[in-house]
Amino acid sequence: MLDRNMKIDFSNLSILFMHAPIVEITYKYKEKVRKVYASLEWFSLTGSIKDKVAYAMLRSGVLKGKLKRGDKIIEVSSGNMGLSLVAMSKFFNVKPTIIMPKSASSERKKLIKLYGGELVLTENFKEAFKLCKEYEKAGYICLDQFSNLDNFKVHYLYSAKSFVEKLKDKKVCAFVCGVGTSGTLSGVGKKLKEELKVRVCAIEPEKSRLLSKNPPYKKHMLEGLSDEIVPHLYDKKIVDKIFQISDNDAMAMAQKLSNDLSLGVGVSSGANFLGAVLSQENAITIFPDDNKKYLSTKLTTISSSKLVDNIEFLGLKVL
Repeated sequence: MLDRNMKIDFSNLSILFMHAPIVEITYKYKEKVRKVYASLEWFSLTGSIKDKVAYAMLRSGVLKGKLKRGDKIIEVSSGNMGLSLVAMSKFFNVKPTIIMPKSASSERKKLIKLYGGELVLTENFKEAFKLCKEYEKAGYICLDQFSNLDNFKVHYLYSAKSFVEKLKDKKVCAFVCGVGTSGTLSGVGKKLKEELKVRVCAIEPEKSRLLSKNPPYKKHMLEGLSDEIVPHLYDKKIVDKIFQISDNDAMAMAQKLSNDLSLGVGVSSGANFLGAVLSQENAITIFPDDNKKYLSTKLTTISSSKLVDNIEFLGLKVL
């Protein structure tokens, strides 16, 4: 832990994760040329969009007096949030324990430990959420990313800001995003709907159609999406369309973005890009993390996808 007397400048700290670059990807699909505008969220302290959420939740907890130095916190995560909380906790002098399903990639597990976090593994998310309650009874504080309004607020106020500023003169008609905690979809989606008048489209795994209420839940490989619950932050009122993306298509798309454009994205980014393509509009999306946390997964295995094979990249531009 940091020196108890060390002062933290919150505004300077935020520079490490609040400013993701945006790229314009031009592609052709079914003889139509369109554009996708994506934020590269791996340009951040631990390499994912969850850094800004972890910061927002911890900062709010301290400022509201709900967190103090030395407190033990507990959180259920598929990986990225766990890693972000462990890293950010050093700045706030709290002690994190992360509960994660065994199915998460080995890189995520190793990184959490490397950053000094305590890691508890469970068979699935249902067991993880149940265990989290037991930790709370023992005095741990759960920030609960799935219902914490600071998760929504940081995306509404900040993640959407660059899109609004840089795309206000572009012809953009849709925002497409996967749903894990739904902080990003609901926060960015609400702001972009207000400011840019776009349609909001949600992504869910083909094997886990919880948003579209088409059970049963099945295991899938889109880590970070559909964690066996419909989160409290999911705002179905702003969602105009839900797309289901298969594991294979998402991985093939992530591979293509890496191979053709040198955008080394994770699996959920591949799913998000495909959702943008299926929207049949010039669309905004999020690339939540990069591919380094998936090297032990099937992302590194060659995948074949008719959908992905029919997408032709025509150009890449950094805005």
